[in-house]
Amino acid sequence: MNQTSSASSSTLKRVLVVGATGFLGRKILENLSQDPGVSVLGMSRKGAPADAKLGTEWVQGDMMDPASLDRALQGVDVVVSSANGYMKESIKVDFQGNSNLVEAAARAGVKRFVFLSIVRCEDASDVPHFHAKKVAEDMIKASGVPYVFIRAPAFLDQSSDYIADAVKAGKFYAVGDKTTRWSYVLTDDLAVYLAKAASWPGDEIVNQAIDVGWRDGPKSQQEIATIISQLTHKRLKMWVVPWVLFRVLVRPVRLFSELGFDLMRMFLFFGRGSFVSDITRHERYFGPAPTARDAITRWAKAKNLI
Repeated sequence: MNQTSSASSSTLKRVLVVGATGFLGRKILENLSQDPGVSVLGMSRKGAPADAKLGTEWVQGDMMDPASLDRALQGVDVVVSSANGYMKESIKVDFQGNSNLVEAAARAGVKRFVFLSIVRCEDASDVPHFHAKKVAEDMIKASGVPYVFIRAPAFLDQSSDYIADAVKAGKFYAVGDKTTRWSYVLTDDLAVYLAKAASWPGDEIVNQAIDVGWRDGPKSQQEIATIISQLTHKRLKMWVVPWVLFRVLVRPVRLFSELGFDLMRMFLFFGRGSFVSDITRHERYFGPAPTARDAITRWAKAKNLI
């Protein structure tokens, strides 16, 4: 049995989450399932995962298989895409997969496409997965499907949380230097924003690109480490991988690791100091943005650091 849905009313807004089995996707499902006006669908290649929770209907779909997408999108009002194929496969999968999903959404007459994008992706054509987001944004606009782009900055937390692991050992690993600032988001908060964009009742939010981030702006890694140290009452030894090492290694790494090349390019982009969210629309649609200290406190509690 691949369905775990208790929602049956045809008046509910049917929202399909693509990337539903991922670290962020699961959090989006959890937020949507708390909305009584939404019927939640999760898409995965194999249908419902073994740990599927009640309140979500599961459909099979593969972003590289257009026919499966047509089946998955039948009767869907809103698509939320948090999928990132490049982390496990290839950046080419992101380009083609996004293209297939956009075309399927247009064929299905989807009323809103909520797309997880990246802050300043239009300025980072040399970062493959940033560029893939910009290309996808352009495809969605050209398709005529009403959209909301949620443009995220750097994730404070990850499924494999190297920051938390390092803090437990009394360390903080920094990239490039201690002073360059860029914007961050906590994935718990990002999931809330994506769910709100999907369930927003009117059209005011439609065809908007919304940067999300923290109320007190971008932070340097030294500032992040200082807040963590204050909260945990632990002195952290900072280890910095200098920018020059990234510049020297970025081309050789490309020969044997597409993902490694992409990440190095991303960090070098961070080093320009322009990876900064403009949260004006964030606060208009989602309310006051959290401060860095608030977000880091919640992260630290979740990781049992405090």
